[in-house]
Amino acid sequence: MDDIYLDSRNVGDVEPPKKKKGILTRIRVFFKNPKKRLIFIIVTGIVLIAAAVTGYYFYMKNTSKGTDGTNPINKDFQVENPTYQAVLDGIMVANQEAASLHPLGIIIENHTDARPQAGLTSASIVYEAIAEGGITRFLALFGENEVDKAGPVRSARTYFVDWAHGYNAFLAHVGGNMDALDKIKAEHILDLDQFAYSKPYWREKGLRVSSEHTMFTSTEGLRAQANSNKYTTDNNFKVFNFKDDPKPDSAEFTALPASQTISINYGNANYNAAFSYDKATNSYLRSQAGKPHTDRVTGKQINPKNVIIMTVNRKSTVTRINEQGYIMDVIGEGKAQIFLDGKEIDGKWKKTSASEREIFYDSEGKEVTFNRGQFWISIISPELSVSVQ
Repeated sequence: MDDIYLDSRNVGDVEPPKKKKGILTRIRVFFKNPKKRLIFIIVTGIVLIAAAVTGYYFYMKNTSKGTDGTNPINKDFQVENPTYQAVLDGIMVANQEAASLHPLGIIIENHTDARPQAGLTSASIVYEAIAEGGITRFLALFGENEVDKAGPVRSARTYFVDWAHGYNAFLAHVGGNMDALDKIKAEHILDLDQFAYSKPYWREKGLRVSSEHTMFTSTEGLRAQANSNKYTTDNNFKVFNFKDDPKPDSAEFTALPASQTISINYGNANYNAAFSYDKATNSYLRSQAGKPHTDRVTGKQINPKNVIIMTVNRKSTVTRINEQGYIMDVIGEGKAQIFLDGKEIDGKWKKTSASEREIFYDSEGKEVTFNRGQFWISIISPELSVSVQ
């Protein structure tokens, strides 16, 4: 038999397969290459930065949302301790719900036996006008400030109804003359008459005055009643323009006048009023009958930031049940003297309809920008006098 010669490389000595390198070995080899190591560092840095920016974006987007899922200040920018402008007086408050509270009007009397009144220092806007016999009465509009006691509450008049209507305000009162009650019904005022809704009201016992001077209420109780009545809380009135007070260390503050006194003669010494400018607080301290006008609860003197004197035509009337009273031409336009920052602006007021509020303009027809804070609007007829010193 022929000898058969075999190649040992092909039969007996087959070369074994190479072992795969482990992951750690591969990593060590990878990082021994300077170029690959540099690329890894750069890519890793970019990824980490992108992750941080993305996380911060979603964090700010989430924390900038209010309880309703929206940012009430700015959808793209969030500030610490956000504040919201109150719709009535421009005060900046921390709570958006408080800032947008629906206007609540309360008729508060000013008879000498009703003094001192409760709640006036907390009202956002106060209208003062003669009711009868030279006795003034107030329509106090409350916004962001709630009070446990307001009053004494008295009856409505047609012009108070018109002013409240301009805000579509809830209107709290104890009855009214027949013209006012007819207007409330005809114009669908959001009415909170004590005769119809007694729950939010109470008589203050122990006062040594006639019972008509003892009726009080609270803003919380009235708002609860309005909610029970399913009254709207939409704010569809025009909001004023507001500005901040001058800062104490600014040149603007230094330029403010040292004093200014506004005196209003209502034709009755017990109701004549004065407002004295206080530079330190940039407000006007109110007095009546020669004495500081203070609050029954807080003891603080009333000091609005903005004082307005509206001149309106007034004439006597007799209601259909023979009540003597006044009607005022509060719809239209007329003279307005506007006081803020210790200065006077001669201008005018315009109220285009019962359902619109008054807007105030300067002598050039430009809408006035007011200080943030309380408004006191005094209504006089042309025969009454005002002096400014």
